[in-house]
Amino acid sequence: MGNETEPATVGAGVKVPTTAAGTDRAFALLILGMRLGTVVQMAPSLPQGLSESPTRLGYLLVWLLAAGTATVVSVVVWRSGRPLSPRWYLVDAAICSLVVLLGLVVVPEQVRLGTWVGYQPAYALSVVCSGVAVRSNRAWLAALVAVVAADVAYLLPTLSTDTAATLLGNVLTLVVLAGVGRWVALYIRRIAEDGDRARAQALDLGRREEERRAQLAIHNGAAVIRMLGDPALDDRARFMLQEEAQREARRMRSYLRGRDHTDPFLSASGAAPAGPVSLPHAVGRVCDRFGDLPLHATLDLADTVVLDDTAAEALDHALASVLLNVRDHSRAETVVIHADAEEPGGDGAWVLTVHDDGVGFTPDPEQLGVGLREVVINQLRPHGMEVEVSSTPGLGTTVTISGRVVT
Repeated sequence: MGNETEPATVGAGVKVPTTAAGTDRAFALLILGMRLGTVVQMAPSLPQGLSESPTRLGYLLVWLLAAGTATVVSVVVWRSGRPLSPRWYLVDAAICSLVVLLGLVVVPEQVRLGTWVGYQPAYALSVVCSGVAVRSNRAWLAALVAVVAADVAYLLPTLSTDTAATLLGNVLTLVVLAGVGRWVALYIRRIAEDGDRARAQALDLGRREEERRAQLAIHNGAAVIRMLGDPALDDRARFMLQEEAQREARRMRSYLRGRDHTDPFLSASGAAPAGPVSLPHAVGRVCDRFGDLPLHATLDLADTVVLDDTAAEALDHALASVLLNVRDHSRAETVVIHADAEEPGGDGAWVLTVHDDGVGFTPDPEQLGVGLREVVINQLRPHGMEVEVSSTPGLGTTVTISGRVVT
């Protein structure tokens, strides 16, 4: 599982990932479009502006300053894939304020409002809108105040009874669009960051689940291999362990080949499930594979309990792990397996206990090994079975597995 996302299509087929970095890329494209779009709209009125300006050279130089800055900003955000940094956005806003204030000199009063000859208000709007995604509230607010103040100074000489409403509307356009754009940009960025965190969490959960599945697949096999390497192992125990090793090898091959990938349990046989089985039959199959242990099984009282195929396989694997622990650690002289169930017509509860009289240990739920924690407890829980482990040093260990028949 990776952290890639399906890119969204923006504009003319431009692919932008739906991540925080992709959001910055989308903002960069928006800035590029606004700034270059404004320059394109300014261009047709340039000849008229040169003819009407009181200083042709001054008008041209101010126009080139505005167009050049917009072009440089567009190239920078396109190449970096993100909005301007707070520092450079303040520089951009300062240049914008200068362009607007120089309009007092190079643009006649009669064409400052409502024409592209007096392009300064439109240029100021493109600058404040391109700053909505800047990563500093202070820089954004300082730039907005500076540009709005320059725009007010530029338009104020045109103030009259006829132009007051239009002038006020132009100024409010800067403030309202900048404020709303800022809120939307921050909200979109927060959504993208939340999405990145969710993807990272999903990736981590997927990794942990795969680790758990690997533990289920190899834990018992690793225990069998370790015991087979014991030079003091008697022939009968070695034979039993060799058969168990073959089962665990099939289980590990099944995992490596990706079979039953969506199921938390991996079949040791690799074959199709054989169907429901009775609890005594499922437990008896495991006991037969541990004939070298001093086992005493009493299972008849649970002969009415029937497990589905996946629950039976999970119990098989878990019970094998318990008995491998008994074989490897307990030094028990007696192992008693007892199954009991409610009378027919009851609530279907059943209990299976495995008790050994070995060395025991001090159980700590926080420090249980992989065998008891993952292969036994966590593997059986999805199948409606709960596990309790009790042990006393010197007095042995009891593992109690309880469940309920679902009809």
